[in-house]
Order: sequence, then C-alpha cells, then structure tokens
Amino acid sequence: MDLVNGTPRSPYESLHGIVMLPRAIDKVRAEHAGTLGDYLSRRGFSADLFEFLGVAAADFAAAAAAAPDDEAVWAWIESQTAPKSPQAVMTFNRWMMTRAPQDEAAWTRYRGFLAAIGQAHRTDLVRQFDRLDLDEGREVPLGGRV
Repeated sequence: MDLVNGTPRSPYESLHGIVMLPRAIDKVRAEHAGTLGDYLSRRGFSADLFEFLGVAAADFAAAAAAAPDDEAVWAWIESQTAPKSPQAVMTFNRWMMTRAPQDEAAWTRYRGFLAAIGQAHRTDLVRQFDRLDLDEGREVPLGGRV
C-alpha cells in the first residue's frame, strides 16, 4: 500500500460490517512499507477502532502487515477478541459515521480543512468521514453520505 501516491479506502467502507476497518488496514500496511506519507496509522479514528475491537494498535499493525489479505486480518481479530454483538457494531458504526466537530475550535479546524482543499463552499457537510472522502477526491453528495 502506497499512501504517498494514493489514498486509503474510504472510512465508510467496512469489513465484516465494521466501518473504518479497511482504511485502518491500508494505513498500517503503508506504515509497514514506509509509504504512509502524511497519514496517521495509529491515532484518531484508527485508535477509536482499535479500542472498539479491543486490540492494541501495535499488535493490529503487526498482524495487518503480515496478513496476505483483509480476511486474514479479520481472522486475526477474531482470534484476539470476543465477538461484537450486531447492536455494538451498529452503535459503533453510527458513532463513527456521524461524528462532527464538537466545539467552535473544532469547527474552525474543520472549515479550515475544507478551505485548504478548495471546498469552503460545502457548508452542507458536517461529518468527519465526508471531509476525509472529499479531501481524498471521492465525490460526496449534497448533505453528505449519512
């Protein structure tokens, strides 16, 4: 995975129903390859994912780097943690997909990110996942995805 010259999968993409998981795999694989670029692989949304899964970031990174594909990463996750209920997954996904800035300082940063990519006019967007998709060149419908 080369994130110097490309982008990770959308945070909305899921693996076994869990959003952000494919993106986290992409980022730790890029970190392992030395091609992470400006991305962060163990903080932010990824850290929230690891906490939800109940795995340490370093362990996840090692497993993803060694796994031949996403299903092998999933098998490793299953071997490390108790299964998550469908309700827990749904609650986690909703929380992740609907996250928006929580205070004026965060809104200022959010608007700054949009302005920096030439999207200051997108006042219809409020969710962090939509901002990430837009920043990485994916189309985001009016009002966002959720």
